Amino acid sequence: MNKSFYDQLKFEVEVRALDEKTVKVYQDAMERFEAFHKGKAFDELGVIDVKVYIHHLLKVKKLAPNSVNRHLSGIRFFYRNVLHKYDYMMQLQNVKVPEKIPVILTEEETAHLIDSVHNVKYKAILMLAYSAGLRNSDVRKLRVQDIDSKRMVITIRNGKGGKDRQALLSILALKALRTYWRLFRMYSGIKSDFVFIPTRNPVDGSLDRGMSHTAVGYVINVAKKASGIKKKSRLMSCVIPLPSI
Repeated sequence: MNKSFYDQLKFEVEVRALDEKTVKVYQDAMERFEAFHKGKAFDELGVIDVKVYIHHLLKVKKLAPNSVNRHLSGIRFFYRNVLHKYDYMMQLQNVKVPEKIPVILTEEETAHLIDSVHNVKYKAILMLAYSAGLRNSDVRKLRVQDIDSKRMVITIRNGKGGKDRQALLSILALKALRTYWRLFRMYSGIKSDFVFIPTRNPVDGSLDRGMSHTAVGYVINVAKKASGIKKKSRLMSCVIPLPSI
């Protein structure tokens, strides 16, 4: 992408105080769009060119509607706020996303899922996530100061929609957290505000950061494999009270 266009795009995102990842998502969307049209100037590309690209993503690349809409959001943002072509907003509507009923684990399945994992760190992540209804990103961003054991609440900062919220901290989840902290964090010498940190970092070896999206997903997959549960459920799809196990 032309550097001046990228700078303008980045500025427009930052001036709206949008998430830092949004810059990368929108930049990536525009770079892929430009590559598809073989480097044609953006101001030469019209609505029909965008529609041809969206059709390509759906029918050739076989991307899911939600993924296509992420690309489309970046393109619309660019044309509206960088090139000031406001009519693109009306002519480029989101791809329809099929409504699906979320997969819910039963109380017994949730208990079995957690009980099947013997790694103390994994168990703490699962107990906290399923009892408080945390998303993958919520688990990764959780910091020590967000756990209030006196009031038995968890503060989820900058959650979905950029909003803060609070969730109940169960006694079982607190016990699991304290066990994890005593065994893996208290005497580790690693200074980090994040509750859950990586066990290894192949990039630079630094462990004073939050876990990656892939790492948290790995914990869920390990638990599913150990428990034999085949349901394709997400963390937020399993918000139910935990039984005493």
